[in-house]
Amino acid sequence: MGETPREGSKISPPRRSQYGSDSEDSIFPGEEKDHDPSRRSFLLRMIFMTASASLLTGGYAWLWEPRHLEIKHVELKLPKFPKAFEGLRVIQFSDAHLGFHTGLKQMEKLAETIREQQPDLICFTGDMVEREAEPMRECIPALASMQAKYGKYAVLGNHDYRGQQQHEVELMFKEAGFTLLRNSHVLIERGDSRIAIVGLDDALTGRPDPLVAIKGLSREVWKLLLMHEPDYADIAAPYGFGLQLSGHSHGGQVRFPWIGALTTPRGSLKYIQGLYYAGDKHMPVYVNRGFGMTQLPIRFLCRPELTVFELKG
Repeated sequence: MGETPREGSKISPPRRSQYGSDSEDSIFPGEEKDHDPSRRSFLLRMIFMTASASLLTGGYAWLWEPRHLEIKHVELKLPKFPKAFEGLRVIQFSDAHLGFHTGLKQMEKLAETIREQQPDLICFTGDMVEREAEPMRECIPALASMQAKYGKYAVLGNHDYRGQQQHEVELMFKEAGFTLLRNSHVLIERGDSRIAIVGLDDALTGRPDPLVAIKGLSREVWKLLLMHEPDYADIAAPYGFGLQLSGHSHGGQVRFPWIGALTTPRGSLKYIQGLYYAGDKHMPVYVNRGFGMTQLPIRFLCRPELTVFELKG
């Protein structure tokens, strides 16, 4: 685990200059593709491509796989992880995309599954909604029913900004009992030991600032980072995080044997699914395949994922 940069450090966090811009200081170069489900052309493409995919796969990718959640158990042995928290049970879910073929029924089932896992900590890593905030409203009771000993925490993703209703999303997170972290942290304690849960703003449409997020934390405190885009791990690694949890990629959503993901969005070109190690300090970064879908209502060889971590020293 690297040392925490202090104020005055030569490490400067990259920032977006403004929402929706594609300026030279963009963290992930390229154009932010706005797939607005309300547009007729997008709907026509979606219908055509969905019909074609459904014919090719016999409905498997459309009807079966998206509704069969994989519960993935991951045991991680982490350098300098506090002994007092040995065996900490952390649940990660991501990319619900409420409003795009995911709604109350699916969220209620997910909440029930999470309760069965008896987590110590719950982490959501962005894109609760597809575009509009309203589909999240009916899911507040299901989100509120998720309980963990040390609380539940969330960060925003690029789709949470897409309808420019991120403030409404933030208020609904609060109503559901989630602590939304935007370049900020929360300390949890067990005996004399502490762990910091750190969350950064979205890298594509927000302004992530690691220095602000860890301000006031000593470098001895073990830090868990929540960041929507996994490729940000290369930027985050020097700041002394013990583990980064991300989503965004959906694992590609459609994968083929020997080929892997056909395409992934900006910010998840390098780290796509599962466990990686970033930077000179080999910071672990785990990429969750997500719960919902976007662009097309299909998954192929890429089931939705709920990750259950057991963290050890």
